Amino acid sequence: MRLFLPAMTGIIALFSMVFNSGSPSAFAQSGTTTKVANDFVKSPVFEKALDYEKFTKIEGCTEERVREVKYHACRDSKALYEAAIENAKTSGKPLMVIFGFNKCPYCQVLDGQVFNPEKPLRGGNVAQYLSKPELKTYLEKKEPLKVPVLRLHARSEHGLKLADELGVTEMAQERGWHRVWSPFVVFVNPQTGKMASHSKWEAKEIYCDWSVNIATGLETIGMAKTGTPYKERKRCPKA
Repeated sequence: MRLFLPAMTGIIALFSMVFNSGSPSAFAQSGTTTKVANDFVKSPVFEKALDYEKFTKIEGCTEERVREVKYHACRDSKALYEAAIENAKTSGKPLMVIFGFNKCPYCQVLDGQVFNPEKPLRGGNVAQYLSKPELKTYLEKKEPLKVPVLRLHARSEHGLKLADELGVTEMAQERGWHRVWSPFVVFVNPQTGKMASHSKWEAKEIYCDWSVNIATGLETIGMAKTGTPYKERKRCPKA
């Protein structure tokens, strides 16, 4: 899994070209373009979907002994999911759900490459891979791109039950797994319930930049306009 983080100055220049191209725009005023572009580029994409600590632990349940509990075996997955969906619906944001567990090696790789707080994925990283119509809309709205993230325990009884109820287990099986593999990432449209996952067992190629997964995920669940991407969505051999 590889993550490509373009230089911030390069993306600011890209946005400047978009702002200044075509008909005159308020964005193209002197000094305004760079400031707005800076705001969009520097805003981290991911945010927590909810505060797990506000949910009561399952009686008699013991969490895994790890430095940091990210996947909660002792908090009911269905309750977490329903609350996260409601929050996303209210805010009008998409929801990213990750089925995993704390000692999952590939979950840790994903955290290190995609969810590293020291090198956060930013709005500009994703926006460059949006379709040209969606990029235009994104810039005109002047709102940072935000994706709430919910982590659910894929080895817990309640996590597996929820995966069955939502159709995630079937989705994983259609992609070549016999069960919900960890980490299994799903994008959800909270308004319609439509889901999408780009994971595939034995895939020979994956997107070179993980940011593309977000751009294409938003399109698949109907939360971003489709069309020719502003920047090519290249694929690389799977490591």
